[in-house]
Amino acid sequence: METFVAGELRKLLGWSRHRAKLFHYRTLPGQEVDLLLERADGRVVGLEVKSSASIQAKDFKGLQSLSETLGDAFHCGVVLYTGTEVLPFGPKMWAVPMSGLWEKVD
Repeated sequence: METFVAGELRKLLGWSRHRAKLFHYRTLPGQEVDLLLERADGRVVGLEVKSSASIQAKDFKGLQSLSETLGDAFHCGVVLYTGTEVLPFGPKMWAVPMSGLWEKVD
């Protein structure tokens, strides 16, 4: 699923008016975020990909670590999942349906 989302993001970035570079993030101790989108101004969005219809706070562990590491450069963290609702999980953290890659979600 992560590879699929990375491929879709590469396609979307090819025509988007918002330019960004796509990365993977992993620290030496093992904290990981599936995908990072970094804009030229240094702002970063972290993305986790889950093939689950439900989300728990623990799914945001890597994104929380990334937020602490980047400080003000951290724009937001998103867990893409197979559910249907956009759910807030604290400041700058959201669970968003996978369909949000192609459709407007509320």
